[in-house]
Amino acid sequence: MGLLSLLTNPFVFLVVGVAATFGLVVHNLAQAWLADRYGDATPRRLGFLTLEPRVHLDPLGLLLLFLLGFGWPRFVPYRLYGRREAAVAMMGPLGFLAAAFVYLLLSRVLPGGFGLGYGLEYASMVMIGHAAVYLFPIPPLDGARAVRALGGPEVRRFLAQLEAYGPIGFLLIFLVLSYTGVLGAVERGLLGLLLSLLRAIGL
Repeated sequence: MGLLSLLTNPFVFLVVGVAATFGLVVHNLAQAWLADRYGDATPRRLGFLTLEPRVHLDPLGLLLLFLLGFGWPRFVPYRLYGRREAAVAMMGPLGFLAAAFVYLLLSRVLPGGFGLGYGLEYASMVMIGHAAVYLFPIPPLDGARAVRALGGPEVRRFLAQLEAYGPIGFLLIFLVLSYTGVLGAVERGLLGLLLSLLRAIGL
């Protein structure tokens, strides 16, 4: 379960662990960068435009990344509203997807000794999984932040009701999405997109 299943090959475990952890940082950097471009200096002032791990990484989110294969970084604070708020929120899943593409690309062009290629490909799948999950409009995910920013009072009220259930509500919805195959379908769609991009550049 999670990344711990890779401990039988310590090198692969190290590659996947480092790459997946850095993917959490990329998620935050993407959001912080766009917020900064929109004129909100909050992320820059709080250090979210740096690579400082203590700024980006949430201890519990990092622990669950290794235990369950799914984690989260710290919340990126920004003071934007409407379309700009939604755009910044959606930069999170795009950050995961960008990391997945880079890892998949590197797995094709770097020597695969000691399981390097396999580790990078595995890390890419982990990032695709994160991108897929974060797209869903379920609090506190980025998809919910985007929908809340663009939706009317009824949408915000509904999301607030979902949020009131806390982690239990999120877990139940996540399990439903997983067991009904919805999440897997989104993951396959995102993977197909990345593979198409690789084919377009001759890989």
